[in-house]
Amino acid sequence: MTPAPRFLSTPADIARSLARHRLILRQLVRRDILSRYRKSALGMLWALLTPLLTFVVYAYVFSAILKVRFPSRVPDVEYNYGIILFSGLMLHFFITEVLTRSPVLVLENVNFVKKVVFPLEMLSLVATGSAAVTLGFNFLVLVAAVLVFNGAVPWTVLLVPLAWIPFFAVVIGISWFFASLGVYLRDIGHVVGILSTVLLFGSPILFPPETLPEFLKTLIWFNPLSIPVHATRDLALWGVMPNLEHLAIYSAAAFVFLWCGAFWFQRTKRGFADVL
Repeated sequence: MTPAPRFLSTPADIARSLARHRLILRQLVRRDILSRYRKSALGMLWALLTPLLTFVVYAYVFSAILKVRFPSRVPDVEYNYGIILFSGLMLHFFITEVLTRSPVLVLENVNFVKKVVFPLEMLSLVATGSAAVTLGFNFLVLVAAVLVFNGAVPWTVLLVPLAWIPFFAVVIGISWFFASLGVYLRDIGHVVGILSTVLLFGSPILFPPETLPEFLKTLIWFNPLSIPVHATRDLALWGVMPNLEHLAIYSAAAFVFLWCGAFWFQRTKRGFADVL
């Protein structure tokens, strides 16, 4: 019998495995991206059009109809609500894409489980890497919008990818949990849509936290999207540093969650072949 993975060694083992297979990971991400748009007439252009069209709908409803406004973090700098909205939506698109795919990652790659010696934990990295490419395109759109609307882009925009690192860790950890659960509990895929909606409306993406009741102002920061969205707006729109204390706490929690996700996946994947 294969010994159970140890909690302290499992994430390190995964890191070493990913380092050994980094070239394969790069090829799988590239193949995943190309296969998604290969048969479409517009190709990779859809990576920009889909979130942009969604952004237009949200911007019209919340800005033109509901008259939602975000208070500025700095004096004499105001942004159209659509830009502020898009800066948060692009992160929601990213996590939703990964979570939607996660429950079926192993199920769609049964050959890797039964016939090939393959590090299955890499499947979540492929899904995350593919979604990160789309996020990168969306970020370029955001920067262009800031430049057009404001006439300049704050230098702090260069720090945005660093603020996203703990967010990526959270997403990968959740993906490992869902990828494993999807093998044993097929209904988990139906939960993702509900979870995505909760993440959207339970974060400061659509409305400023200042409009919430006091008890919700605290609760909203437990949403894994809240800190990254807030940090992205501070760095990309307002040109100020985010709350470093909050970001440090979020980072510590993110990597603990990543560690737990790695252990859980390694612990449960030993039974994948029996179930499939």
